[in-house]
Amino acid sequence: MTPSFGEEVNQLHDSVVTINNTHWPGYRKDNGTLVDLRILDPQDRSSKPKLVFRPDALRESGIPEPLIEAAAQSNPQGLILLEDLPQFKGCDNQSTSPESTR
Repeated sequence: MTPSFGEEVNQLHDSVVTINNTHWPGYRKDNGTLVDLRILDPQDRSSKPKLVFRPDALRESGIPEPLIEAAAQSNPQGLILLEDLPQFKGCDNQSTSPESTR
């Protein structure tokens, strides 16, 4: 079953997750750290641009393909729980580290 995170991501993040030298907002949960791999929509010029899931931009940033695939399967797309991810081949040698923002 794919987790649904809905409005839980409307709050400010409380940690930062580093994946291959890029920083992503994280939200500490009981069962892991919810990582938001969405980016601001480059086409949205409003004062509050929406967040969108762009796998192509993630690949260009060096995010491992298994993490992109997991984010694509979440609801909404782009959110993953790091501690709840199964061990994907190809991710075990990738650099990740959760850091508190407090």
